[in-house]
Amino acid sequence: MIIGLEATRANHRHKTGTEWYAWHIIQEFKKLNTPHKFVLYYNQELESALSERSDHFIFRRLKWPFKKLWTNLRLGLELVIKPVDIFFATNAVPFFHRGKMVYTVHDLGFLRHPKLYHPLARPYHKLAHYFGVRQAQKIIVPSEATKKDLLYYFPQAKDKVKVIYLGFDDQQFKILSESEKEEIKQKFDLPKNYILYIGRLETKKNIQNLLRAYKLCNKKSRLVLAGSEGRHGIQEIKKLLSDPELKSNVSVLGYVSQKDYVRLMGAASVFVFPSRFEGFGIPLLEAMACGVPIICSDLPVLHEVAGECAIYFDPRNITDIAKAINRLAEDSVLQRQLINTGLARVKKFSWTKCARESLDFIVDK
Repeated sequence: MIIGLEATRANHRHKTGTEWYAWHIIQEFKKLNTPHKFVLYYNQELESALSERSDHFIFRRLKWPFKKLWTNLRLGLELVIKPVDIFFATNAVPFFHRGKMVYTVHDLGFLRHPKLYHPLARPYHKLAHYFGVRQAQKIIVPSEATKKDLLYYFPQAKDKVKVIYLGFDDQQFKILSESEKEEIKQKFDLPKNYILYIGRLETKKNIQNLLRAYKLCNKKSRLVLAGSEGRHGIQEIKKLLSDPELKSNVSVLGYVSQKDYVRLMGAASVFVFPSRFEGFGIPLLEAMACGVPIICSDLPVLHEVAGECAIYFDPRNITDIAKAINRLAEDSVLQRQLINTGLARVKKFSWTKCARESLDFIVDK
């Protein structure tokens, strides 16, 4: 069987969660001992890891003069002219194709909470998901919570959806030595104890309420924000950060390299994940693997990921967020308990397991 994959998202220089999903799926498929062949489509020169060859992979570059719609139009045209048996859409979908398609729906936040998304992004998300759900013979979702949302908005998908949990990079995310922790703290001029948020700075991630809550905290630990600026809500976030009290107690690092991301996570005293909506929550796995205790939003999907290994708060309640931060920052016994349970729980998740389950589902008749 010939299975098509696209690498444009996986090939992004600054990857977010769904792009890392695509990257790891491709790399794990390369490792699998399988009789199936894969065609990897891309439009720009691949970064070194993605360009690594495998006996059961065929690489096909499709040039496109425009910045947008490569997957939807150019790849779609290729899949009509030269179809594969199954195309596995890990992110965006081609608007037309021949052959079967398996589609991953990462989340439906743009339908559940449209105000959290930039107005220009909503129509594209709606169109892409309409095509994806309608055309796909099978659909993968990363959590039971996302499956519930999918069946609410697209009840016709009931008989073709499967939950397959995501993984994390266990070669990178692990407990750091004290010297490694000290090195990253010196690089970014960070104190011994800090609370880390890493991800986009945007409304969807609830950064505004995190900052308002932190202002109420005792501030025994510095708050560190690492990640790129999002399009929606960044001006409000910057305005909050201009408050003198926050300015002197919050470090804003901007985008950090993957190497620094790993070390910042591993050296943190606490990891905070205040999102108002998520389809899964890979950073929770990364924090648990690094032996870092977690406080996060009380969302059903985050309970699926972290279980009893986190302190939960109401993301809409600033006082509740502040209480959770203070509680964990001050309770060393609770920190150790969460660290130990997290290290045990995270062993249930891996990209190898995710890729194997995905391939079995894709080729199962």
